[in-house]
Amino acid sequence: MQNAARGAALASNASVVLRMGGAVFVACPDDRLQSLYYRLDAGMRAVWRHLRGSDIHPGVVREAEEANRALGEQSRALGLPQEFVLGYRDLAATALAHFARREEVSREEVCTRALEVVGFLEAEVADAQGAVEFERSCQVAVGSLLEGWADDPLATMRKIRHETGVWALAYQRFVAPAPGADPDVAGGPPSGRGGVRGPGRAA
Repeated sequence: MQNAARGAALASNASVVLRMGGAVFVACPDDRLQSLYYRLDAGMRAVWRHLRGSDIHPGVVREAEEANRALGEQSRALGLPQEFVLGYRDLAATALAHFARREEVSREEVCTRALEVVGFLEAEVADAQGAVEFERSCQVAVGSLLEGWADDPLATMRKIRHETGVWALAYQRFVAPAPGADPDVAGGPPSGRGGVRGPGRAA
């Protein structure tokens, strides 16, 4: 198992990228771009397996990094604020480099940058009002969960992984609200109900 500080940072940073990725995925206009997203998604989800004790597969990380760069190059095709897509790309690149042990990055750095990036989404997408406060609430929730990391890292990781999937659905609704869905999710992490599509791939 990871040492406590590194393991907690990996889990937190993966959660940031995976939940924000919900907005990127639902904005992909075709199968080609969705395929790129899935390759990035697979690399980030490998963090969960690594935190359970699996080795880091360099090929998975390399493919994720290549897909992340390609998505960044196609940022205009996603129909999202370009600053949001490029900021997301940079967050994913940082998290993958940390995962691959090429650089160290703190949870605080990633969280601060994530709030800045989500600000671009909120400022330019009508349905994304409240996104910054929502991201802040996700970060607070992860911080609370991480208090249990030292005592039971596996259980803590599973809780963060589960909540991350729920939060990713909310990010999808910021971009493509489900019919009849309540758009007001700014007060805190949502329940996960709604008819939006999502990656839905097991870790």
